[in-house]
Amino acid sequence: MVYKVLKNNIFFLLPYLSTMLIISPFLVLFSKADIHIWLNRHHSDFFDWFFRHITFLGDGIFLLFLALLLLFYSLRSVVFLVTAYLSTGIVIQVLKRFIFEDYLRPVKYLQDLAPLHLVNGVPVLTAHSFPSGHATTAFVIFLGLAIIGRSRYVQVFCFIIACLTAYSRVYLSHHFLVDVIAGSMIGTLGTLAIYPIFYNNDLKWHNWSLKSLKRYEQDR
Repeated sequence: MVYKVLKNNIFFLLPYLSTMLIISPFLVLFSKADIHIWLNRHHSDFFDWFFRHITFLGDGIFLLFLALLLLFYSLRSVVFLVTAYLSTGIVIQVLKRFIFEDYLRPVKYLQDLAPLHLVNGVPVLTAHSFPSGHATTAFVIFLGLAIIGRSRYVQVFCFIIACLTAYSRVYLSHHFLVDVIAGSMIGTLGTLAIYPIFYNNDLKWHNWSLKSLKRYEQDR
């Protein structure tokens, strides 16, 4: 089953693994502060606008909106995504609130080290930096959509959007890069762990949707 999951989602997972292998040496060689200061220097008016808006794709409200749309396609897809979101969300909150509760966000952590470029209109956050909940949610949503869509093109597109959404948290100085990496790993592993529960059986309710219900009412 594990092999099947990996094979069916290779066009999302292989680029993700490759990206992790490229980034990992930098996380080892440089401090999170140095990495953030260097990344923060690369900004523009367009990127300010772009990352300010794309960051909402990692929000639970976007997942709710997406779940409502998916009800027309498949109840299984909705329950799969929501279960993955809630499961990983619990993990994130335990880590944030009980294990890494003293980890400061970049604005607070670097306040005496370097001035940061901040995007106008974006709230300044200071506490509970590790790991990134938005990055987790982004990878839950877009890996989930890649699984649902199955197409290699959908998988590649979803991977790119997941990465951009996750990186928005760094660009907006809400998280360090390591926070985002950890969040993406939790989101990816959590979604893959939940996947077999909903896609390894043939329960009839899994195929239910608002569209099928409408057809059923018309046939009566």
